[in-house]
This record gives sequence, structure tokens and C-alpha cells, in this order.
Amino acid sequence: MSTRSLPDEIPRAVPLGITVLFVVSLVFTVISRVSPLLFMAFWGGLLSIGFYTAITYLLYRLVLAVERIADSQ
Repeated sequence: MSTRSLPDEIPRAVPLGITVLFVVSLVFTVISRVSPLLFMAFWGGLLSIGFYTAITYLLYRLVLAVERIADSQ
């Protein structure tokens, strides 16, 4: 069974996009005098989505490794 390899590097646009989004949301919070709780809730939600995506990816890699070991025996 042949599997497609996944890229190991993060595209350069991803950290740049996250930084821009962080700065824009921080400036919006300061200018509009919105509660900082909204700022923290937004970024907390994004971090939790990222965390669960990373866990799902690691489980996927575990399944691929187990299948590769099973196929080699």
C-alpha cells in the first residue's frame, strides 16, 4: 500500500498571516474599547482549534505507522 507523504515544513505565509491577524485583532480591541475578554476568547478559540487539529494529525500519523508496520510483517 502506497501512501502520499505529507510536507514537513510550514508555508511561510502561515506565521505571517497569524501575526497579522493577531496585530489587527489587538488594534481593533484597543481602538474600539471592546472588552479584552472578547480578544482572549477569539484567540483561545483559535488555539483550541489548532490544538485539536494537531492531535488529529498525530493520530493520523500513528495509524499510518501502525499500518506500515503491519504490512512489513
